[in-house]
Amino acid sequence: MRTREVPDHIFEKLIGALVGESAIALLTQRARGATLHAGEAFGRVLAWLWETADDVVPYVADLIAQVRYHAPGACPEMSLDDVLGAVGRAAAPMPPAEAAAMLATLRAGLPAYL
Repeated sequence: MRTREVPDHIFEKLIGALVGESAIALLTQRARGATLHAGEAFGRVLAWLWETADDVVPYVADLIAQVRYHAPGACPEMSLDDVLGAVGRAAAPMPPAEAAAMLATLRAGLPAYL
């Protein structure tokens, strides 16, 4: 696999776009009554961030902020459990123990952002 260096300001734009796209997908799924899934791309990026020892909490906090307040059709009633369930389903390609550890970290760290 090819690896590229990305300046921080570009990385933040890429993550911002991914978070925005994932938020809209979650809101669309919720409106349709579908099972929430943060998306394969979101799951793969989150797994990579977790693997590279980057802090995943701020990115999921951004997803929650988008879903609840900023994305078109935002839903302030979207619960932390709803979002963590969607993130957990997106993290399915991760080894189960790693996904569980990441979700525990998110559950512990997210309240400080909310």
